Amino acid sequence: MIGERDTHSGEKRLQKAVEYVRNNPEIRDVLITGGDAFMLSDSMLDWLLSELRSIGHVEIIRLGTRTPVTLPQRMTPELVEIIRKYHPVYVNTHFNSPAEITPESKKACEMLADAGIPLGNQMVLLNKVNNDPYIVRKLNQELLKIRVKPYYIFHPKTVKGTGHFWVRIEEGLEIIESLRGRTSGLAIPTYIVNGSGGLGKTPILPNYLLYIGSKKAKFRNWRGEIFEVKNSII
Repeated sequence: MIGERDTHSGEKRLQKAVEYVRNNPEIRDVLITGGDAFMLSDSMLDWLLSELRSIGHVEIIRLGTRTPVTLPQRMTPELVEIIRKYHPVYVNTHFNSPAEITPESKKACEMLADAGIPLGNQMVLLNKVNNDPYIVRKLNQELLKIRVKPYYIFHPKTVKGTGHFWVRIEEGLEIIESLRGRTSGLAIPTYIVNGSGGLGKTPILPNYLLYIGSKKAKFRNWRGEIFEVKNSII
């Protein structure tokens, strides 16, 4: 539905979604996104969170929003208090460049963090925006300073009209590998590609495991140095 309609879902449609969650007890983690979850009114968001929190098997609620970056004034004491009522609630936002970390966005994130709301970041790898190891390292280190954990780096989707942003997978792997050993592990997110046809998020990792056998495994570290560890309890 992305890009087809620029309108909110009505309350009746959202109620059907809530009832689906209520009737499927295997669902333990619910993500409110869209669109942008924080573009809902305070009253609508309060109602939706209340409905979901009333479902016993829903353990975690997540909210996806870019408003800390694009509309940090949306973070009001009233909104933060609404979210605080329904812990555990996690918020994932979308900083793509260290230039987006402004005094206003910093204040918005800190308001959420001060309310005990864990924050994660989902960066999209974009040509000529952030496909550079130094820029990504700088972004992730600056995010940690405002209490936002780098969570995902998304490989860009091949959406029509966005070809100028596309990058090669090798570029993403080079960036991920450049982080290891040069910054804190907290600043290293997971590099993700979305499986075509709805096959889900799949991590792309540098190959550090070179060999595994019944008695030993061989690895390389971030410097390319080779070492072995025992793989047997005897």
